Amino acid sequence: MQTMQKSLDEIYQENLQFWDKAWQRVSKPHKELPKLPYIHELTRKLKKYQVKKVLDLGCGSGWLSIFISKYGFDVTGIDASKPAIDLGKIWAEEENLNVNFLACDLLNIPFKENSFDAIVCNSVLEHFRFDQAKIIFETIHKILSEKGFLFGCFDKVGTGKGEYFELEDSTHIYTDEIRKGMMLRNYSDEELKTLMKDFDILSFDKNSYGSRLVWTRKK
Repeated sequence: MQTMQKSLDEIYQENLQFWDKAWQRVSKPHKELPKLPYIHELTRKLKKYQVKKVLDLGCGSGWLSIFISKYGFDVTGIDASKPAIDLGKIWAEEENLNVNFLACDLLNIPFKENSFDAIVCNSVLEHFRFDQAKIIFETIHKILSEKGFLFGCFDKVGTGKGEYFELEDSTHIYTDEIRKGMMLRNYSDEELKTLMKDFDILSFDKNSYGSRLVWTRKK
């Protein structure tokens, strides 16, 4: 483990800067949706439970927000990267879709209690330390309506190539030129269940890539 010379806040700010720079290199929305079978199951379940208002947490340029909105849901997409959010707004306008895109730090989500019937968190938590993930889950619980739903896809990460050092909680901080500043953390099944202590876990499955697909309901 490399000796940490910067504060945790400085490291996190560099992580945010990494995502801004990454999205600034994208000139227009990429509208080809990823071939992920579980997103169709997601919309079926949202329909089944009569969900109306959905928050897409860490939406990037908004592909999942756009996808869900086409099924008639009232969707808000938030991401820390303003360039990514701007791409989402362009995409929604070009397809005449009413999606509310907002740039904000996921550690300071600006919504009131009981604002959403469901929240989706698709491959996002991996870019936060464990203590930050606790803050995010506390906020998720607060802004979900009574018996609201949370769907999460949590990837198996942190085993690929690249130069990095580790924080005490095993979060990787990349130092190579391509991913400099990016934070990446692999969450164990036990850690995810700890974070979801205030939720009833309806299903906890793994796909062929090792990602955990978790469907929960607020207690």
